[in-house]
Amino acid sequence: MRRSTVASLETNAAAVRAARLPRRPSFHALVIIPAVAVIVVMAIIVSNSAADALRESAKESAVQNVEAIVRGYLDPALGESSLDLDATRDPAIDQQLERLTQSGELRRISIWSRDGRVVYSSDPALRGRRFSIGAELGSAYAGEGVARYIDAGEGGAPAQKLEPGADPTMARRYLELFVPIRGMVDGNPIGVYDVFQDAQRIEARVDTTRLGVFILALIASSLLGGLIVLAFGGTSRVLAAQNRRLQEQATTERLLMVDLQRSEERFRSLVRNASDVVAVLGPDGVIKYQSPAAERVLGRSPNEAIDRHATDAIHPDDKAAVERRLNEVASVPGAEATFEFRARHNDGSFRMLEAIAKNLLDDPAVGGVVVNYRDVTERKALEEQLRHQAFHDVLTGLANRSLFRDRLAHALARASRGALPTAVLYLDIDDFKAVNDRLGHAEGDRLLVLVGERLVAATRAGDTVARLGGDEFAVIAEETDPADAQAAADRILKTLADPFDLDGRETAVRGSIGIAIHDADGGDADELLRRADIAMYAAKARGGDGYATYDASLYEATVARMESKADLQGALERGELDVAYQPIVDMETAEVTGAEALMRWVHPIRGSIPPSDFIPLAEESGLIVELGKWILETACRQARDWQVESGREDLTISVNLSGRQIADPDLVGDVARILATTGLEPACLTLEITETTLVRDVETTIAVFRALKALGVRLAIDDFGTGYSSLSYLRQFPIDILKIDRSFVASLDEGTESSALVRSILNLSATLRLDTVAEGIETPEQRKALESLGATRGQGYLFARPMDPSDMAALLADGVSAPTNGHPADTSIPTTAARARHRSRTTAMPTRSESHHEVRS
Repeated sequence: MRRSTVASLETNAAAVRAARLPRRPSFHALVIIPAVAVIVVMAIIVSNSAADALRESAKESAVQNVEAIVRGYLDPALGESSLDLDATRDPAIDQQLERLTQSGELRRISIWSRDGRVVYSSDPALRGRRFSIGAELGSAYAGEGVARYIDAGEGGAPAQKLEPGADPTMARRYLELFVPIRGMVDGNPIGVYDVFQDAQRIEARVDTTRLGVFILALIASSLLGGLIVLAFGGTSRVLAAQNRRLQEQATTERLLMVDLQRSEERFRSLVRNASDVVAVLGPDGVIKYQSPAAERVLGRSPNEAIDRHATDAIHPDDKAAVERRLNEVASVPGAEATFEFRARHNDGSFRMLEAIAKNLLDDPAVGGVVVNYRDVTERKALEEQLRHQAFHDVLTGLANRSLFRDRLAHALARASRGALPTAVLYLDIDDFKAVNDRLGHAEGDRLLVLVGERLVAATRAGDTVARLGGDEFAVIAEETDPADAQAAADRILKTLADPFDLDGRETAVRGSIGIAIHDADGGDADELLRRADIAMYAAKARGGDGYATYDASLYEATVARMESKADLQGALERGELDVAYQPIVDMETAEVTGAEALMRWVHPIRGSIPPSDFIPLAEESGLIVELGKWILETACRQARDWQVESGREDLTISVNLSGRQIADPDLVGDVARILATTGLEPACLTLEITETTLVRDVETTIAVFRALKALGVRLAIDDFGTGYSSLSYLRQFPIDILKIDRSFVASLDEGTESSALVRSILNLSATLRLDTVAEGIETPEQRKALESLGATRGQGYLFARPMDPSDMAALLADGVSAPTNGHPADTSIPTTAARARHRSRTTAMPTRSESHHEVRS
């Protein structure tokens, strides 16, 4: 108030002096005009700089906003496989892009893969097109979000659409933003969001800012001109001002007194209405004054606390610490301290307070210790919640990776001081992607929560259970040995064996567990976790639903496995995969009635790789779906060619399906398309699925089988007798054929008990009116025993080994049948040249047990 009053008096005095001074237009003009010109030029420069800075700021803000939008609406729908060259398009993503551009300032959104291809776009004309990669797009691929301004219709920007009544000469500008899409595993960019945002509002804001800055500069130049005029007023003006100051001094002092009174009133009003409580304590800690805010904070009148000790309402656990801090402040003049404590509210609850105490005992106006305190209960609760979220998984409530690593580091430190070793159990849910694909991500999340609960129930109270991300969990078991760690893994697998109720369906879940035990050279927490991860992949490589304990040999095996998985990704494109066919014959006449398609991989360096090695890799990576489509179309086209060449329209082809293919929603459509494309009759195609895969998700499998049966395709259960299906399951599934597993055929040489088992399978087939095919027939004795038991069809080395298409065509053309003299047929390979070709293409031909894996492609 004092400053404002003095300033007002000085301004009035200056105005009077300026009015009395004579003008000197010529001299003033020489000074003012150049000064104003310089200021105007600077104003233009400053306004343009401010406009550029605002435009850059708007660009950065737009990148953050757009990144938040795409992370929230698009990232959950995208995975690394969504942007692969051969990935199936997801129309839902395009629809989501179109919805995002229907409102607001977003005009077009595209999703680029790393090869310069637009995978998804809100503009249908861009979908699937390939463009060159510019500098901005390249920066986004490197992991940096960038943006640029671009005019409509230039550089791929959307064309300008004029609104009714709009000026056609005003070109529309866009802000093009490139936001990297990061992978879920390692966070590296797997693609780029390309977003065009309407920059009209930004440009309008920039123009307004530029104009405002320019106007301010002009005003400043005018003020400067006025000051220059005053500066050259002369000595007479200075003397007049001094006289007036003497006359005004008395008035100023009176105004200062009024201003002081108003300031005191304002201070009292602020204290009365402040949200913080102000209390004044005596040197003995007794409250002398407390502001009215105490009633809002603690629910009681401030007068109730007068003449009472400040610690009377403090929580007993905090009272001693508060008294100590107050005594420290009171003992040192001018001392200040900040502390937190709990105080009782009038409703009986305790509130967390934050206080600042300052020693003003020597100040005559105060004469006490001033304590300002406020209620921070809600803030503390929020901080605790954030602290919990920082170290716990949001979905399951378990420890997250950060807390897990911290606890593991402490556990290893304790173990190094002589305690028993510490073990880490690394769990990965087998084929979790199939659950998400089949039931949706909501039920997948619910499954993760249920798995976390079962893990906690299956482990000791002192063990740490964490979710590391995705479908991966880990357990820290302190003071344990290898036997105890393996027992813990058994308990976990056992508790996962019970089906989970998801969306009214019983869903079976299996897991693979890797065990790593810390030893003298076990390294740090990260090394132990890495070893457990390696062991987990080893358990998964053995078929899953089990555990493996880390040893040095596992590392090399895991590296080789990862290399094989990487090589398998491009094996189909490089032409390294091929299909061999094993004839299926009539047991009585030895006539070839069909064939089973078997996949082969001939690696350019490692040679022939057994199917038992690469088929599990394909199932883990999801590549089995693509390979399955390829072998199905190849086999159907080949079978149709054989039918035409041999005149055998009834010749059949059998192709196996994996569990992942059953869960693929496009399976039925793909089969229908392939049959229509190749011209093969549906009744000539037999699709096989193993008994174990059959019972994983009964409801889904039944629905898929019924849809396939509606196409006219025949269905078979492969390796029957090795799984867990029951008679009730067999009645539910619309199957046509039971394939007797080779293990039962091989045991026919052992005695009557095995014969009785095979007879029971054949009787069951007859009862259910199903055909049978015996697998793995290798000796005449086995064939004879099967014929005596009533088996009608079979396959195995006794009749023919798997062969390439040309050899199979020659076999059909020559009309060669399997021998009846009790020896394997040399004629299964029709010609000497054909036999040579067959040997060169099937080096290290796998046994029937190995081909058991490859047919699942």
